[in-house]
Amino acid sequence: MSDLSIFQTIVLSIIQAITEFLPISSSAHLLLPSKVLGWPDQGILFDITVHFATLLAVLIYFRDEFLRINFYLSRPFLYLAVSTLPIVLIVLLVDGVGDYRWSLTSIAYANLFFALLLLFSERISSNKLTNSNMSIKHAIVIGVFQTFSLISGASRSGTAITGSLILGYKKEEAAKYSLMLSIPTILGALLFSLKDMNTLTEDIHILTTFIAFLTTFIVSYFSISIFINLVKQLGYMPFILYRLILGSVLLWLI
Repeated sequence: MSDLSIFQTIVLSIIQAITEFLPISSSAHLLLPSKVLGWPDQGILFDITVHFATLLAVLIYFRDEFLRINFYLSRPFLYLAVSTLPIVLIVLLVDGVGDYRWSLTSIAYANLFFALLLLFSERISSNKLTNSNMSIKHAIVIGVFQTFSLISGASRSGTAITGSLILGYKKEEAAKYSLMLSIPTILGALLFSLKDMNTLTEDIHILTTFIAFLTTFIVSYFSISIFINLVKQLGYMPFILYRLILGSVLLWLI
């Protein structure tokens, strides 16, 4: 992170905070500044800092659930664990899957494809089920959909929401489940980054690291609330249109 200026750090932190929970792919957006603007790679320390900040933000937002001891003995917690299992298995069993660097072309096509898939899922969804209707079978299906987020441009939240909508869950319920599902997923990404700490060669700049953490945390917390309210009012069409435009612009730039 030592190669990033304070301005670049703030911009990238805001991008991470906004896109982590929205169905528009955080990894793709974090790649764009280096691919399009020639900005330096964020580095391992930046990844660890922003993942920790987003994890803390979503934990605080859902503190009523996660601060209750009996939550960890409940069915909702079991369902979150089951939904997380497919992506964990793929990362553990498929060597190097988390390290693959996707091209700008593949990111563009992924945005277009998964935007259309989200549109399809919203159109066919019965929009009747709530998260109280969750089952092991549904948790597995959503978890399988989430594995497609290993493709840069697919979006973790977007793929999980797509699975929920296809199963017939209400739009806001799909959003909430995706947000709660982000907790074990972000924790996994954080641990995945921490294992590479022994290869850290960049200098640690306390001020830049603090700015990255604080910016990501604040923007993440408010992004969650705005996202849920936006979905209740407008559904997923604003995100679908954005991704279709983004994918088209990327293909035009290439």
